[in-house]
Amino acid sequence: MKAILLLSVLALTAAADLADVKPVADVGTVVDVEIVGDFEAIADVAAAVPELQKDNQLEEDELHINEERFFSCPSGWERYRSNCYYFVSSSCSWSSAESYCAGRGATMASASDLFEYTFLQSLTSRGGSQFAWMGGYYFQNWRWVDQTRFSYTNWGSQYSYSGYPCIYLRTTGGWSNNVCNVVVPFICVRRTDTCS
Repeated sequence: MKAILLLSVLALTAAADLADVKPVADVGTVVDVEIVGDFEAIADVAAAVPELQKDNQLEEDELHINEERFFSCPSGWERYRSNCYYFVSSSCSWSSAESYCAGRGATMASASDLFEYTFLQSLTSRGGSQFAWMGGYYFQNWRWVDQTRFSYTNWGSQYSYSGYPCIYLRTTGGWSNNVCNVVVPFICVRRTDTCS
């Protein structure tokens, strides 16, 4: 990109020098115009193009490395889309699970569509469990603790929210709600698409 820009500037400079040449009144007279120096400068730049391309390649490689570093997950976490997920096999209550996740710069997982929910089911199953707390809870309406919209629902069974305000995932179907002090494993999520 640098080489193209430099060649364009030099070509425009040469064209501007040619535009300054005054026409001669006698059409039969040949006037020598000295433009060899400009062509030599363009040739020098053209010879340097591979070096400039090599510099550009290094910058692109460095950018790729930085991008990978920015979008990588911490050790033990698993990446899905632009998030990092961590299945915790230790069982605890919903509020203890939320505190645990918050202490690691995360929240409990939410599901925005069937694909994400299926990923969470797989993560739970691979962790050796059939159930896991998710970040869903009821307070005047169903919500996710990570503040994402509760627009996708996948209820396998739903009980009265007044007595069962916390959502848990089931590997064999849709999610359900239960008493928040029941102890089960849980899933934390870290967003990698936001600054932290």
